[in-house]
Amino acid sequence: MKVHHTLICFFFLSALQDGNAEVIFNNNISFGVVGGNLTAGFSFPAGTWKMLCRGECKGGNILINTTDEKHQSHRYSTEYTIVQYAPTLSVSITQLIMSDAGQYSCGVGESPSSVSYRQFEVVVAEALLDGNDPAQLKHFNKETGSSLTVGCSFNPSGGQKFFCRGECGEDEVLLQTDDEDASKDRYRIGFRGTSEETYGGGGIVYVTITQLTESDSGQYRCSLNPSSGQASFRLFEINVTDAVVQSAFSPSLTSSVTTEQPEKTPEGVSLPVGLTVAVIIIIIIIIVLSSLAVLIICIKRKSNRGLRTRGNSEGTNMEDVPLRELYSRFYT
Repeated sequence: MKVHHTLICFFFLSALQDGNAEVIFNNNISFGVVGGNLTAGFSFPAGTWKMLCRGECKGGNILINTTDEKHQSHRYSTEYTIVQYAPTLSVSITQLIMSDAGQYSCGVGESPSSVSYRQFEVVVAEALLDGNDPAQLKHFNKETGSSLTVGCSFNPSGGQKFFCRGECGEDEVLLQTDDEDASKDRYRIGFRGTSEETYGGGGIVYVTITQLTESDSGQYRCSLNPSSGQASFRLFEINVTDAVVQSAFSPSLTSSVTTEQPEKTPEGVSLPVGLTVAVIIIIIIIIVLSSLAVLIICIKRKSNRGLRTRGNSEGTNMEDVPLRELYSRFYT
């Protein structure tokens, strides 16, 4: 393979089946499949500090910051070697997951302040298709506004790459290219060979649709048409539904509605927390009103008793006079 000058970056794409690394020179895009491994290599001037970051190399975006020739942190690793007479930093991500997709930066320098950076994009496919068995047709359920990337593995190499809706008829071709990377509107194709010897071992065609809509639902195919021989293709199907409709039946919405935990009464009946508090407040109000009523009755009785006492002090209290004395007063 022809060697490019040291300012051009190149990529190693790990084999998704047997784990062997392949070397390709390409744009700053590296493709991988969920569960697989991905390694990207970049030519740099000689340096001591090596960095790998998610996005810009600042703050919490820094994944690796080391002076070691070889360093690993969780699923990320860097290795500084001499490849074809040029200092090279290779960065790797193992056990790819969908959230690994995005922009990255790596760099080498004599000091942290003099690090020179290269930016690259990681695209992660949700599945790798390697056959056309109708009984095993791959279905993808997606929400509106989301994206889908699928990898299609082929034994032949070279030729044109097609991404079609339907059977690649005249009006069904979404994207067609001879290059290893191409994009148009919401569609993208990327090709990565699985052999250093002019991709003699075949390759993988990656196809992407962004900003999915419900009208994107249907059957698709990716195809590789070699310069000699019959074209090969892989089929898959997409079902796109509105995100609002899906969320109405999602467990997350159900759990968010029932945030209050029920409390149990002494009888063992479960009541919501809000209802329990209301019952307690009503009971307290009843107790206060009952106490006020008793207090008013006691005050009234005391007032009546005081009036009777004043009346006795001003005149004769008939209740205190003996019956016999009253009788004698009446008849004498």
